[in-house]
Amino acid sequence: MLLSLTAQIAAAATPAPAFVDAVDWPANGEGWEAFIDLEQRLDRDFDNICGDTFCAGEFSDYQPLRFRCSVHRVTGVVRSCIWTFGASEVSVDPRTGYLRSDSRVWRCTAPLKDGTRLDEMYRTLAVTNPLFEPLPGGAPPIYDGLIGCL
Repeated sequence: MLLSLTAQIAAAATPAPAFVDAVDWPANGEGWEAFIDLEQRLDRDFDNICGDTFCAGEFSDYQPLRFRCSVHRVTGVVRSCIWTFGASEVSVDPRTGYLRSDSRVWRCTAPLKDGTRLDEMYRTLAVTNPLFEPLPGGAPPIYDGLIGCL
């Protein structure tokens, strides 16, 4: 009983986090649908251009893994967004039959301007092809953040 009371007091004394995942803004889990919708549209845009751009290099099967943003819990200002990608190449050794693989993961930063609010970012990217849409405040598109990263 004393241990339970101590845990409750400690939990009450712990300050709320300053930043949260965008899926948890404005409150826990409330941003899930809007953020996942944006992530899926970004993934679709990437899949549509991959073969003509990034996927013609060292790796041919780049896959978007996760797009995530950290957001100030109170103000809704985005601190940063990253988009992770994975890629691999697999080949058969013709002498032994063994498979050789080479894989890599990238962490690309979205080129956001300081002070961008998440709701403003959602409004701006509420288009069919958000990957190519300039970000709020005159920032370049998310696509530009992939150049030099992948």
